[in-house]
Amino acid sequence: MNYYKKIKTILDRRESRYLVIGGLNTFFGYFCGIFLYYFFIKKIEVIFILIMTNILSITFSFFTYKVFVFRAPGNWLKEYIKCYVVYGSASMIGITLTWFFLDIIGINIWFSQAISVLLVILFSYYGHSKFTFKMNNE
Repeated sequence: MNYYKKIKTILDRRESRYLVIGGLNTFFGYFCGIFLYYFFIKKIEVIFILIMTNILSITFSFFTYKVFVFRAPGNWLKEYIKCYVVYGSASMIGITLTWFFLDIIGINIWFSQAISVLLVILFSYYGHSKFTFKMNNE
């Protein structure tokens, strides 16, 4: 079996696609947060920067998970709203922790944002597979 077929076989599994796309989504969300922080920190409070980051990250993740991971043909709007429910709960924890680490403890944005992103990863696969795209699981 050549390498192309091996990679294709691996990517045929939803969990493998989730890890690959999840890595892309994590990269996007992490650096989106860093970029928005440095761009807006002198203009608005960090909490609003984190909310903007989450809106952009959740939207990006929804599209990539729907199209590439779960390959879900279902209702876009309904699933987008469900995606916010899954990420919303994880994001509230992430926003609170990022704010706490930045403003209260004084940890830099790089580590504060990394902790937040890791929490979203822990909650999201289970939530998406059991709730957001529930009817479309393989």
